[in-house]
Amino acid sequence: MSSKNFSRRNFIGLTGLAGAGLALSGNPLMAAQPLHTEAYAGKTFKVGIIGCGNRSKALIGALNSVPELEMAALCDIVPHKMNQRAQLIKTGAKPKFVNSLDELLKMPELDAIVVITPNDTHKDVVIAALEADKHVFCEKPMAITVADCNEMLGTVERTRKVLQIGHQRRHSPEWKLLVETINTKPVGKVLQSSLFDYRGDWRVPDADEYPAGVEYWRLNQARSGGVVYEMGAHIIDVNNWVFDSEPIAICSLQGVNNFSLRKRDSSDHGGVLVQYANGAMMNYGGNVYNYGATALDTFFCVNGTVQLGGGVLSIKYGSPAGFPKPKDMPQPEQVSLKERNQEGDGTAEQFRNFAKAMEGKAKAFPDGYIGRRCVQVMEGSLRSAKARRVIDVNELG
Repeated sequence: MSSKNFSRRNFIGLTGLAGAGLALSGNPLMAAQPLHTEAYAGKTFKVGIIGCGNRSKALIGALNSVPELEMAALCDIVPHKMNQRAQLIKTGAKPKFVNSLDELLKMPELDAIVVITPNDTHKDVVIAALEADKHVFCEKPMAITVADCNEMLGTVERTRKVLQIGHQRRHSPEWKLLVETINTKPVGKVLQSSLFDYRGDWRVPDADEYPAGVEYWRLNQARSGGVVYEMGAHIIDVNNWVFDSEPIAICSLQGVNNFSLRKRDSSDHGGVLVQYANGAMMNYGGNVYNYGATALDTFFCVNGTVQLGGGVLSIKYGSPAGFPKPKDMPQPEQVSLKERNQEGDGTAEQFRNFAKAMEGKAKAFPDGYIGRRCVQVMEGSLRSAKARRVIDVNELG
């Protein structure tokens, strides 16, 4: 494929997609029903990976420790990237190389597709794969818009295939312990969260591994969604998990400061305030030009505060000023997570769950309904920043 003629449509390799899909009511009970995958019981699943960019390195590394999944094919428009990623694969036979989704989906031996393409392509790639009778693991974010998520969920309902979203923290011992702590310790109802993400490793002068004439998609707001989608998606999903409630209103300001290194219109810093149906509020902030500062993820509850960061989870209990301290108030707690979290952020464990879901022994987790809830916050933040007003989630569809 000529790089000069590169486009999203060429990369996907499709001349036309099937219908838009069903708009869903969003009932999570529907999503919780096990899908009919008994025919796959007891087998090793062959997967094709589409998208061999930087993120694929971590996912391939994780897949090396998941024997239930064999990496049988790689798909990318850049041949040398497929060669580089193939060298990272330590299990199974050498994968086949293809340069379009059409070719990938015509491989009858593949049971599933792992989607690691630019954010704005997720909807089209996922729908095409599901309709080609493949199960799908889709890297976060699920999509750019809630409308796109609805189309994807409609296709899952029609095809009865597995769709799992790559919010890997749901499988991390560190984040599981955070949720368990807030749910079981006497900290009381969660009232508010204060969450911050900072990174500096995107501050490089030029995009690497791209052919001449191919833009670096992360610098394009319409394609990437900016800092809230690229970084915020991780901790926003954890916040949704902790709050266990629907977001109802979003307010955000975002902007571009880092002009000096790359031309971009995607936001590189932003703040997001979200109100949930249970009354709790999330305050998120992030940027991509950090020089080393760190911040703790903090959850303020009625009877205590829970913080996570630097491999340590801490709980501090208290009571309102002017009220006597309860005699049975628990002592502060601190737990080191470094020895408990041998597999890091849950990247390998999420693929083990994906294999079990294909085998019919587990549910996709997180599924598309969970993925859509995160997109509600992220799309709402973009709309709010652009319109400079509070966005009601009902506006998003």
